[in-house]
Formats: sequence, structure tokens, C-alpha cells
Amino acid sequence: MAKKEYKEIDVTSLDSELAAAKAVEEGKKDLFVKVAFFVGIAMTLFHIYTGFFGLFDFVTQRGIHLAFTATLILLTQPLYKHVFKDKFAGSKTFRTFCRTVDIILIALTWVAWWMAQDEVHHLTERLSQTTWMAVFAGAALGFVVLECSRRVLGYIMPALALIFVAYALAGPHLPWAIAHRGYSLERICSFLATDLDGLFGTTMSVSATVIFMFVMFGAFLEASGCSDFINNIAISLTGKIKSGPALSAVVASGLMGSINGSAVANVVGTGTFTIPLMKSRGYKPAFAGGVEAVASTGGQILPPVMGSGAFLMAAFTETQYIHICIAAAIPALLYYWGCGVAVVSRTEMADIQLMDPKDVPKSRDVMKTGWIYLVIIAILLYCLLWAQYSPLYSALWATCSVPIIMLFDKQKRFTLKSIPSALAKSAFSAMSIVIGCACAGFVVGMVSLTGIGVIFGDMMIQAAGGMLFPSLLFTGITCVILGMGLPTTAAYVIAASILAPSLIKLGLPALTSHLFVFYFACLSAITPPVALAAYAGAGIAKANPMSTGIEACKLGFAGFMVPFAFCYNPAMMLQGNIIEVLEIVFFAIVGVAVMSAGFQGWLLWRLNILERWIFIVGGLLMFVPELISSLIGLAIVILLIVINMRKWKTAKTTA
Repeated sequence: MAKKEYKEIDVTSLDSELAAAKAVEEGKKDLFVKVAFFVGIAMTLFHIYTGFFGLFDFVTQRGIHLAFTATLILLTQPLYKHVFKDKFAGSKTFRTFCRTVDIILIALTWVAWWMAQDEVHHLTERLSQTTWMAVFAGAALGFVVLECSRRVLGYIMPALALIFVAYALAGPHLPWAIAHRGYSLERICSFLATDLDGLFGTTMSVSATVIFMFVMFGAFLEASGCSDFINNIAISLTGKIKSGPALSAVVASGLMGSINGSAVANVVGTGTFTIPLMKSRGYKPAFAGGVEAVASTGGQILPPVMGSGAFLMAAFTETQYIHICIAAAIPALLYYWGCGVAVVSRTEMADIQLMDPKDVPKSRDVMKTGWIYLVIIAILLYCLLWAQYSPLYSALWATCSVPIIMLFDKQKRFTLKSIPSALAKSAFSAMSIVIGCACAGFVVGMVSLTGIGVIFGDMMIQAAGGMLFPSLLFTGITCVILGMGLPTTAAYVIAASILAPSLIKLGLPALTSHLFVFYFACLSAITPPVALAAYAGAGIAKANPMSTGIEACKLGFAGFMVPFAFCYNPAMMLQGNIIEVLEIVFFAIVGVAVMSAGFQGWLLWRLNILERWIFIVGGLLMFVPELISSLIGLAIVILLIVINMRKWKTAKTTA
């Protein structure tokens, strides 16, 4: 029977950054795309200027940030491509009409921003009373944000925003458990335009400062050719061992994912190299796509440069970013450790061919041409960790160092042509994050206005009987469901607004609660039935998307266990004395290894179904926050290994 060949998925449909890049590439001769290129440059220069010389007041800084983003989206994602499924796009009259609407919306955005900042600047002298301008500005900006979100993120995010607005309107008419005083449409619109919890609230604050700077750093680093260096160094370190092709994907995608913060974009960026390499060595397409998806997703939780949600977490919890990196370090390493063990385990059972030594670059040669990138990363780490600059200044200085440092490389120097391209790409890459944060502002604002977060938290605690584990389980499932249709950042913001407060009420520290929510928001990218990172990997590997998602879940199983572990044992977040930290790390390392091996079916020998379940149960016991349970789990694993020592000695391959 012939092997079924799956069609390649259009991965640009899974990620707005890729869609924007495709639109720019296909529309180079389009006047609107050319204008968008210069708007992108202006947007990036605006952030560089305010980064060095000081931020404007909140409504000016965040409003211009939002207006630039809306302009880019309306120019690069025209209306005729997002109505009637592009059915009438061939009609010149229809295209002209749609473009006219886009231009009107762009003008409306900037006028509404001007009205909003005028209202905010005169609130004091008006004794906090707003005028019709605030209502108009809130309505106009709200409409533009919803429309831009629809074009870039799909229908789910705008629908959620409208549901929360409807909840604010219908408060007195709802069942008593979720009822509230209710708010008029005029009050909601003025609130969105002028309040610190509205459209220009915390999410836009972080987006307009820290997030954009790190997106810009990633764009400049990518323009310098850093991705090729990371791929080459990963191959040079792992290429000579049997599992080298898959392990190189884990290393390269993890490093690149930490820099760009987008799981889908990273799958496409590194997967076009790593997935064909894995398939050529004998790995099944679904497994190859799953490896790339898991490694790329983990980059968002890997310090020192984590996904954009980590910067929002710092704002929500009022915690220094460096403390978040410290807390996330061991969980992130356990995530990749589990993925690495799973890759080695699967490799030992498959007919995998070693790479040709000629195709494996020498580490010395790679470092000879790529050491310059380590200098750039070192500058970022120095600013973040040693000098302890703010994330904004750290990313800004690191970005500015890229073209300067690259002067020392004759082949990869930035030219007068490459710098404008990098500036424009920075703005294009930030579009989906910015508009997602703006749309999430609806949710955060309505939660603040109505108090639904407290109400929902109390309901969840009552349903869970005041117990922590059921609450964590419900929170994790909700985060995964939210993340199935939303970008990680948006899913985290919504879940953090509604679910994190209830976990804090149960006694968890704020940082632990938000990190738990953030982990599961990230893991939604590899969780079927809608796993965008896995779908992107399946598209490149030409594999079944559902099978790829299942493989990704098996490979990243440690990621689903670790958040529960650090909620019960703060030592996993490097909180506690050294003995406690070493103890939990030891059991976690062993537990993750045996669980990953159990899921794949090999650990020193090929495991039968009973042995696989014994290893999985033993590994789970090592995550239970009691020493006796961990010792029992360890004893079970050691006993099984001793009993099978003969199999181990006679096996054709060893660990």
C-alpha cells in the first residue's frame, strides 16, 4: 500500500507575522505596501528616540504606538482580502472601495488618538469629567482595534473582547452570581479611551516599551545572519552522534525561539532546515515536525530572553524581570531535558543514519566565523544581569550594538540598505503582538470595571472545594483552550486577568500563579486539537497535523508536569535553601528522564508496555511534593533497572 503523502500546509495562515512578511514580499510593487515600509521605519525610529530620550506620557506613547500598528495592519492587510474570503478581490472597483475604507480607518485612528490624549491632558482641570470626545475616541479606537484584530488574529480574539463588553453592559440583568451594577456604552467607551485600565493600560504599556524593543532586537539579530550561526553550532555539537539531527533541532530552535518569542514563526524559521534534515536521516515526518514544534514553543519560557508574556508578567506581578528569569530557569531546563531524552530514546528504536562527517561543521570553524554573535548576546546579558538595566534599555543597547559589532565581519556588515529593512521588519514583526495586547485591553478593562475576576475566582475556588490541585488543573485546561485560538501573549493576558487572582487567593505567590498560567498558555501551541506550532511543523514535514500534535505532546510531556511541581515546591523556582533546591532538582531530573523514556518506549533497552507504565508512574511519584513519595518512585525505577540488568548488558546499543 502506497504511503499517504500529506499536502503542505500554508504556514503563513497560522501566524500574522509570517502573513505580513508574505504580504510585503508579494506586494513590493504595491503603493500601499511601499508606504507601509516607510511607516514601519518611522514606528521603529519613534521607539528608539523615546527609548534614549525619555518616554512620553502614557496616552501619547501608547497611543502613537497603537496608531502606527493599526496603520501598518490596514496598509498590509487590506479589507478586500478579509471579506467574502477574497471572493471579489479581482474587481478593481471593489478593491478601490476597500482601500478607501482602509484610508478612512487610518485617518480615524490618528484623530481618535488625538482626541483621547486631549481628554486625558485636561482631566484635572475638568475634575475628571470627560466630554463627548472621550466617548467618540473610545468608540473609534475600539472599532479599529477589533477590526485590525480580526484581520490579523482571526475572529476569536475580537469575539472574546465583545463578550466582555456585553457582560459590562448587561450586568443588572444577569443571574445573581455574576450580576453587577452595569455600565452604559458611553461610560465604557470613555473608560477605554482615558482610563489606565483601558486600551492604554498595562498591556499596551509593556507592548509600547519592552516588548517592541526585544522584537526589534530579534529582527536586527536575524538580519545579521545569527540564525545560520545557531543552526551550524547546534549541528557541530550534536551532528556526530546518532540522535544528532533531532538534538540539533532542539538546541537551535530553543535558542532562536528565546530570541524571537513566536513559536510558529520559529518553527518556520528553523524548521525549514531542521525538519528536512531529520527526515533525511530516517525520522518519521510527524516526529520531525513534533520535535521542531516542541523546541520552538519552549523558547518562550527559556531565560534570559523569554517570550513577550514574560514582560507582561513582570508588570502584572510588579516583579523585576531578572527574578522572573531566575524562577523560570530550572523549569525551562527540565522542559528541554525531557525533550532531549525523548529524542534519544526514539532514536535508539528507529533506523537512523549517522550524518556524513563531511556535513558536520567543526565547532572551531563555526566559532571562528560566528564568535561575533556571542559578543552581541553578551552585551544583552551584561545589561540585563550584571548592570541590571531595565529590559527596555538592555534591549535597546543590544539592538544598537548589532550593526556596530557586525562592522568587524566583512561579509555580514550592515549596509545602508540593510538597516532600513531591519527597521521596517521590527515594526512588521511586532504587529500581531501589539494588536493582541490592544484587544486584550478590552478584557482587562472590563475585568477591572466589573470585578468579574474576583467573582470568577470565588466561583472556581468553591467548585474546587478550596483545594489547590483541582484549581490548578482547571486553570491549566482553561489556558490551553484559550491558547488554541489566540497568540500566547493574548491567551496569557486573559487567563492572568481572570484565573491568576484565584490561585493567589488559594495561597500561591503572585509570581508562581502567573508563571503557571504563562506555561500553559505557551503549551497550547503544541496541544491538539488546535496546536498552531505543531500544525506549522506538520506543514513543513508534510505530515498529519493531528499525529504531529500528539508526538509533540509526548515529547513535551515534562512541560505539563513541571508547572504543577513548582506550585507545590518553590525550591524548583530557586526559592529556598541549597539542600532543598538540590533535592528537588535531582528528583525532577530523574523523574523527567524516566517519564520521557516511558512515553517513547526505550531506556537502556526496549521497554514493553508494563515497563513503560512502571517508568511513567515512577517518574510521576518523583514529582509528588513529599520526600517519601519521591524515594518510592526512585526505588521503583532502580528496581526495574536492576531486574533488567541482563537486557541492558546484552543490548546492541547503550545510552
